[in-house]
Amino acid sequence: MPASSSTPSQVRGVFWPTLCLVLLVGLTVGAIVQGWDGPVARLARPLGQAGFGEAWARAAYWLGLGGIQMAGMALLGLVGYLWRRRGLMLLGRDGLLAVAASGLATQVIKHLVGRPRPRMGQDAWQALGPTFDSDLHSFPSGHAATSFALAVVLAARFPHLAPAFYALAGFIAFGRLLGNSHYLADALGGAALGLLTGWLLVRWLRDRERA
Repeated sequence: MPASSSTPSQVRGVFWPTLCLVLLVGLTVGAIVQGWDGPVARLARPLGQAGFGEAWARAAYWLGLGGIQMAGMALLGLVGYLWRRRGLMLLGRDGLLAVAASGLATQVIKHLVGRPRPRMGQDAWQALGPTFDSDLHSFPSGHAATSFALAVVLAARFPHLAPAFYALAGFIAFGRLLGNSHYLADALGGAALGLLTGWLLVRWLRDRERA
C-alpha cells in the first residue's frame, strides 16, 4: 500500500512555523552582528521612564512573570477539575508545561551566555560566560520565551483568538526593552525559543492524544 503524501494543511502547518522561526533567528543574529541592540536600547530607555511607556514596561513585567503565568494556568486547571470541564483542565496542564519547559530552557541559556542587561551600562555585544548573576542574564528574555510558548498553546486551543494571544506576547516581549531589562536581540531570541518550545509541545501533546 503506497505511503500517504502530506496534505496541503499539513505542509502549511510546518511551513509557517518554520518561516517564523527562521525570520526571528535571523533578526536576532542581525541585531547582535549589525549592532542594532545599542541604538534601540538608547531609544527605548527614555520612552520607558514616563507615561505610557512606563505603564507598558510595568505591565509587561508582571504579565510576563513565569510564576504568575504558571499560577494562572494552575488555577485554570483547578477550575476545570472542580467544574468537571476536561477542556479547561487540559488547557491548564498544557499551559503549565509550556511555561515550565520554555522557562527552563531560557534559564539554561541565560546562565551559559552571561550577557549583561542594558541597565549595567556595558557593551551590548558582550557575553561573559557561565554565571549565576541575574544582572548578566539578559539573553534570552524569559518573559518573551514563556509568553510566546503560552501563546502557542492557547492559540492551538482557540485558533480564532491566535492574533490576540501573539499580540499580547509581543506586547510583553517589547515591553521588556522599555523597562531597560533586555536588548532587542534578547526579546527576539526569547520569542523564537518560546515559539519553538510551544510548537514542539503542542505537536507532542497531539501525538499523545492520537496514540
